[in-house]
Amino acid sequence: MAFIPEDKLLEIKDAARIEEVVGQYVQLQQRGKNLLGLCPFHPDTAPSFTVSPDKGIFHCFGCGAGGNVFSFLMQHQRLSFPEAVQELARRYGITITMKDLGPEGGRQAKKRQLMQEINKEAAAFYQTCLAGAKGEKGRAYIKKRGLTKEVIRDFHIGYAPEEWDALRKHLQNKGISLDAAQEVGLLVPRTQGGYYDRFRDRLMFPILDRQERVIAFGGRIIGTAEGAKYLNSPETPLYSKGRTLYGLPQAQEALRLTGVALVVEGYMDLLALRVHGVANVVATLGTALTKEQVRLLKNQVAKAVLVFDGDVAGARAMRRAFPIFASEGLAVRVLPLPAGLDPDTYAFQHGVELFQSPWDKAQPWFAFLVEELIKAHGLDVEGRVRIAEELRPYFQALSDQVEQGLWLHFAGERLGVDEAALRRSLSSAAPVAAKGLDSGQARLINEEERLLRWVLHHPDIVPLEELEEWARDFENQELKCLLELVISSLKEDGALDHSLLIQRVEEEHLRQQICALTLGKGEPFTEHLAAEWRRDRQMRRLKKALAHIKEELAKAAAVTGGEDLLALQVQKLEIEQQLQELKFF
Repeated sequence: MAFIPEDKLLEIKDAARIEEVVGQYVQLQQRGKNLLGLCPFHPDTAPSFTVSPDKGIFHCFGCGAGGNVFSFLMQHQRLSFPEAVQELARRYGITITMKDLGPEGGRQAKKRQLMQEINKEAAAFYQTCLAGAKGEKGRAYIKKRGLTKEVIRDFHIGYAPEEWDALRKHLQNKGISLDAAQEVGLLVPRTQGGYYDRFRDRLMFPILDRQERVIAFGGRIIGTAEGAKYLNSPETPLYSKGRTLYGLPQAQEALRLTGVALVVEGYMDLLALRVHGVANVVATLGTALTKEQVRLLKNQVAKAVLVFDGDVAGARAMRRAFPIFASEGLAVRVLPLPAGLDPDTYAFQHGVELFQSPWDKAQPWFAFLVEELIKAHGLDVEGRVRIAEELRPYFQALSDQVEQGLWLHFAGERLGVDEAALRRSLSSAAPVAAKGLDSGQARLINEEERLLRWVLHHPDIVPLEELEEWARDFENQELKCLLELVISSLKEDGALDHSLLIQRVEEEHLRQQICALTLGKGEPFTEHLAAEWRRDRQMRRLKKALAHIKEELAKAAAVTGGEDLLALQVQKLEIEQQLQELKFF
C-alpha cells in the first residue's frame, strides 16, 4: 500500500462521510443507527448492505464485502488506494500532493491526472472547432439532426476537422506530451514515425465519468471519408466501455426523480430523446450490455426499460441483456419499435409520447421473449420444443421463485404445454445457485471471535492490561493479530476508530472480518459473559499446563521414582482441583 500520512487520511475521512459517499451510488434507508441498501457488488434482491455512519465502515452480509470510505470507492470505481484518496480529496477540497501518495501512488495519480487534462483539452478543442470556421460541416449536420443549443452545451458536443493532424498540432503547441495523447487514444502512431489524429471529420461526443470528467470520446462520421460510422476511444486506465454508460451524469437527477431508466443503443438515440425533453435516458457504448452497466443502473433506479432498434439486431441485443437483468434482480421491460426505426428516427417522425411514462407502456421482458420466439419458430410441435429449449437459460436466470412460477404459468398457457412438463423441461440441467459467502453470519463464532466482537463493539469495557493478557492466549493467529492491532490503536489514539483500524490492515479478508464482527448481530456484552470468558480462558491455560505435566510425569517415571515424580504429581492434583472448581464456578 502506498504511504500516505495518517493525519491526511484522517482529514479526508472526516470530511468524506461514508454515508454521503456511498449514498451517491446506493439508495440507503435508515435502520436504527445504521443505513441499509442493496449491495452494489453482487446480485442483491433483499437489502444486505449495511453502512455505519458512527463507525465509518460498511459491510455486506451477502457477499462479504466490507471496508471504509476509501475501500468502497476503490471497489466501486475500480481505483487504486492512492487514486481513491486523491479523488475524495478533490471532491472535498482537501489539498493533497503527489508526495503524500508515495512514489508508486504518485506516479499512477500523476499519469491519470495527465490523461484527464489531455481529454479536457481535446474536448475544448473540438468544441472550438465546431463553433469556428472549421466547423461548418459539423454545424450543418447538427442542424439536419435537429440538435438544440442546450443539448450541444450539456453534452459538450464538438467537431473533429478533416485534417490528419489538427489535434496533434494543437496539443503540440500547448506543450502536451504526444506520447501521452497516444496512450489516451486521441493520436495514432504513423509507421514512419510521429502521430496522426484518430478522429477526423466527425461529430464528437465526449464520454464523462460520474464526476463529469472527460474520460473518452465517441465520433460519428459526417463526411464521405472511409471508416466506421461510429468510432470510440480505445480502453485506457480512465475508460472501460463495459463499465460506463453514455449520458449517465446528465441523467442522474431525472433518474432519481422517475426511478426508471430508458436504455438506448447510441449517442444520437439518446440526444434525440433529450431534444424532446426525455431526460431519464442513458446509452450503451457499442457493446452488449454488461453486468457492470446493469449494476450502475441498479444503483440509480428500481426499473429499466430497453428501447433498442426495431430490427433483428436490436431484438438480439435485448435478448442477450435479459439474463443479466434477471440475475442482478433489476426489473426490466421492453419498448419495441416498429421495424426499421430506431429511437432517434421514431422521435422525429412520431414524437416522444411513447417514451413518456415508459414503464406503463413497455412489455414485460419474458412476455416479449416468448412472443419473439413464437414469431421465429411457430407453434407446431417442433416449434414449441425449440422455444422451450431457448427459454431454458432465461427461466433459470430468474432468482425469484414466485416470478418463476408466474412466468411458467404464462408460458404454459401461451404455448399450450402442460405446466408440469414445461417446468421439468425448463428446470433440467439447472445450474446450482452459488452460495453467498455470508462471512458475518454463517461462520461458526468461536470464543476468540466472540471476544473480538465484544471489544470492537465496546473497546473501553475491558482494561487494556487484561486485553493484552487475552491476546497472548489467542490460538487463532489472524484473530490474535487483529486484537493486537485493536490494542495498539487504543494505546496510540486513546479510542478505537474503526475506519482507521481497517486502513491499518493489509489483508482484504481481515478487513471484511472486522466489518462483519463490528456490524453483525451478536450477544451484548455483559459482566456475566466477561466472567465466563475469564473462566474459559483460565481453564484453557490449566488444561495446557496439565497436559505438559502429564508429559513430564511420563518422562520422570521412566527415569526415576524420586522427588521429581512426587512434585509433579502434587502439581497435577492441584491443577485438577482448580479445574474442578472452575466447572462449578
